[in-house]
Amino acid sequence: MTQKTVLITGGAGFIGSHLADALLRAGYHVRALDCLEPQVHGAGGRRPDYLAPEVELQVGDVRDPQAVQRALQGVSAVFHFAARVGVGQSMYEIDEYVATNTRGTAVLMQELMKRPVERLVVASSMSIYGEGLYQGPAGLRDDVVRNLEELKRGHWDPHSGGAALTPLPTPETKRAALASVYALSKYDQERLCLMLGEAYGIPTLALRFFNVYGTRQALSNPYTGVLAIFASRLLNRKSPVIF
Repeated sequence: MTQKTVLITGGAGFIGSHLADALLRAGYHVRALDCLEPQVHGAGGRRPDYLAPEVELQVGDVRDPQAVQRALQGVSAVFHFAARVGVGQSMYEIDEYVATNTRGTAVLMQELMKRPVERLVVASSMSIYGEGLYQGPAGLRDDVVRNLEELKRGHWDPHSGGAALTPLPTPETKRAALASVYALSKYDQERLCLMLGEAYGIPTLALRFFNVYGTRQALSNPYTGVLAIFASRLLNRKSPVIF
């Protein structure tokens, strides 16, 4: 039986490389398209040591149609993990986040329209849920926004009409509450993939990742977020500060 090829965009990254290992164990040929972002991989653009030698690495940008065309040759499934990540950084590197996440996904879908695959999986984000679901005096609240002035005063828990709101488990059906450029661009990614996947007959799944952590995670990667802060304080023999 012919070995199937699976493409992972962002496949040289933290999550993508672990996925590559799992796919290799399952008997797939794995191809990774990755731009080796300097913030994550360093300035040299060198193949990371942790990336399995069996992975076929194509260095290229998901925004480049020619790079995407090459990467899709002979591919039966795609995991679309390429993205600029991190909420805070997205609020001042607006063009980079929108260009990579939204336009990069559009370029990928433009090419998949020409050569549909058997399966597409896109990495979305928990950030789409915003603050999540709350119970208030008048019922369920899915539109909670934290007030900046309250946060400055150290009041972390959201209130409504002077009454505290109770956090609840947040279901997938909660409507989107996009409070950052990152959240907006991840929502763009999942909607582009789901909408066009349905239109062109590509079975598509969007996974809204929560806080993922583990080996191969770069502390310089803004996705690492609070884990980088905690790790830095612990390495300097200081206690983590938890609000």
